[in-house]
Formats: sequence, C-alpha cells, structure tokens
Amino acid sequence: MRAVQPREADLRRALALSAFSIAWSGVVGAISAAVAIGTGSLSLLGFGLDATIDATASVVLLWRFLIEARRPHRAERAERLAEWAVGAALLVVAVYLVISSGRALLSHAEAQRSALAVALLAASVLVLPPLALAKHRVARRLGSGALRGDAILTGIAGLLAAIGLVSAGLAATMGAWWADAGSALLVAVIVAREGATTLAHAREA
Repeated sequence: MRAVQPREADLRRALALSAFSIAWSGVVGAISAAVAIGTGSLSLLGFGLDATIDATASVVLLWRFLIEARRPHRAERAERLAEWAVGAALLVVAVYLVISSGRALLSHAEAQRSALAVALLAASVLVLPPLALAKHRVARRLGSGALRGDAILTGIAGLLAAIGLVSAGLAATMGAWWADAGSALLVAVIVAREGATTLAHAREA
C-alpha cells in the first residue's frame, strides 16, 4: 500500500476544507443576505455577502487543489489565478462595505432585530474562526497564498458575525444605531488591506 506523502495529505485537507466552506458559507450566506434585506441590518448583509463570496472563492480553491492533485505541472499557474480571484473578492467586499456603511451613517439607518439573524450569527461565530484557522495552517504548509486569502475571507466572515451580534446588543440596550454601520466600516479597512496584499503577492508570483 502506497504511503501518503505530507503534501498529498495537506492537499486532501485543503480540498475537504474548501468543500465544507462551500456548503456552510454558501447556505448561511444566502440565508443571511435574504434576512438582512428584510431587516435592514448592514452588518448581517455584509456578513452574508462576505460568506457568499467566501463560498465562491472556495470553489476556485477546490479547482486549484484538484489541478495540483491531478496535474502537478499546472499547480503554479492555478495558484496564481486563484490568488487573483481571492484578492479581487476581498476588494469587492471592502468596497461594498464602505459604500453601504457610508449611506447608513448619513441616513441614520437603524436595523430591525431578528431572532433568526441572531441564531445565524451565533452559529457562524462558533464555526468560522476554527475553519479559518484550519485553512491558514494548511495554507502555510502548502505555501498557498490563495488559500491564505481564503482563510482571511472566512475569518472576516466570522468577525462580521461577531460584530453583528455586538451591534445588535448595543442597539437593543443602548440605542447605538451607528454601531452596525460603524463596525462594518472598520472591517472594510482591514478587508481592503488584505485584498491589496493578496493581489500584490499574485503579481509578484
């Protein structure tokens, strides 16, 4: 029986993590975006958008690691294309959050509270940070900037979920209508920086 090499084992882990991310982030992201449209919650909408983009990026990562597993000589090109896709996804999230946060702050928009939204955010706070950490560890071992960027997307989704919970709490207990948009704007700055870093790495490769 052939022994499984360390990189081959990590490729399998990367494929498994990407597949799980597609399933979780795709379903939760779509439901969150739908709920957010009804409640006007910017942080929930930002979370739903980021989670949906994370699921899309994971599809790209799934393709990238399948390429390496089946055609190792094409792995470098697949990695570079995946980095471009993930970097662009990060910047899209950042731009959306900046525009939406600005509008919400200018209009003093206040989100409605939803039990389903709180449940989705709480579940994501429990699931997404460990998933992001697992992706980051495998990315480091594989030397994959694309998977690292995807780990950041997953981590940001977890952060947005936590921000959504905190914002809902502040709005309910202190009437802090600005907490939702203000927090999302802060995250946008972090997302933009990471997106630019990922694209810069793709250009250098």
